[in-house]
Amino acid sequence: MKRLVFSIIILVLATVCNAQKPVNVSGEYRYVVPENVSMADARNIAIERARNEAMAKEFGTVVSQTNTNTTKVVDGKVETGFLSIGGTESKGLWLSDIKEPEVKVLFENDVMVVEAKVWGKAREIKNADTELEITLLCNGAENERFKDKDKFSVDFKTASKGYVAIFLRDDNIDDPIFCLLPYENENGEPREVKGNTPYTFLSSKDPIYPRRLQETTLTTEKSIEFNTIIIVFSKSKFNMPLSEEGQYVPEISADKFQKWLRKNRINDETMQVIEKTVEIRKK
Repeated sequence: MKRLVFSIIILVLATVCNAQKPVNVSGEYRYVVPENVSMADARNIAIERARNEAMAKEFGTVVSQTNTNTTKVVDGKVETGFLSIGGTESKGLWLSDIKEPEVKVLFENDVMVVEAKVWGKAREIKNADTELEITLLCNGAENERFKDKDKFSVDFKTASKGYVAIFLRDDNIDDPIFCLLPYENENGEPREVKGNTPYTFLSSKDPIYPRRLQETTLTTEKSIEFNTIIIVFSKSKFNMPLSEEGQYVPEISADKFQKWLRKNRINDETMQVIEKTVEIRKK
């Protein structure tokens, strides 16, 4: 019996030692801004790439960047837009800033350059993420481009049982972030899902979808806008964002949402956050 107890203690200690602790990292990036990128977007891109550089230096992070050009007609004139979606396929996970990013805007030969420096906490990821299959559906078909009032749903499948929540962030940074899943009838708790089982969320095909609600739709008052769908998955049950009174709320400020997300990711090594951008056109 003593030998068994001793073996259990050794196993627990080994598990604790193998857990990846957050470390302080820093990085910088110099971003030459294309003509069709706004000042606000350029600042965000520079900060994100500086974070990627910091993790790459510490953990060997592999960084991917997807750039999308868009076209719209305003008052009979064609205007082009630029959307940059940053992603990482890496051994590192950015957890939080420990100091506000420093950003400088320069003009060199009439070209805007944004220099960003960042300091934060990051964690090395040694365990492979759970395999997730996520498909965004427009009127029941796979598509990430929508028109105003098109039906929106999400096909979801995970290789491991766990818990999932879905949020929406529109293109106005001052607007709150909305929780799409769980629904109002799920007691403010993330949806528990089984492994290797297909689900369709935000649709009447979902048995738990509130029957009094109409199908979920995406809307816009602009000629075109971009919304971000944020899918949070963990093998462990997590608490949803709460109000100051400790109550679950279906919408929360972007700042409080980021603080909630950072806290969870620090404490939960199995938590994954997947962001997908959808385009919504008025016509």
